Amino acid sequence: MESHGYTEGRYPPNAAAAVWRSRDAGASWEAQRAGLPQEACFFTVLRQSMSGDQRDPAGVYFGTNTGSVFASRDEGDTWEEIARHLPTVLAVEVLEPAGA
Repeated sequence: MESHGYTEGRYPPNAAAAVWRSRDAGASWEAQRAGLPQEACFFTVLRQSMSGDQRDPAGVYFGTNTGSVFASRDEGDTWEEIARHLPTVLAVEVLEPAGA
């Protein structure tokens, strides 16, 4: 997630959340916003608070300092908030079920 520097506060630019995805080893990037807050969004995401799974298509998950966890089950195309009102989410890990 892109965020402003310390002087403007550490939150997404224009207070609209996005996850940036590259499909060409970082040569270009695209913002994925579907399902993420696009107004009055003042959360931050720590580096350890994002994780992915081994499914096809890949699932991606991240937690925020405001206690929400967001999930994408389609490689970041769309997002949904799957938990809220938690303490600050410092880390996210994905546990694959046995035999998955």
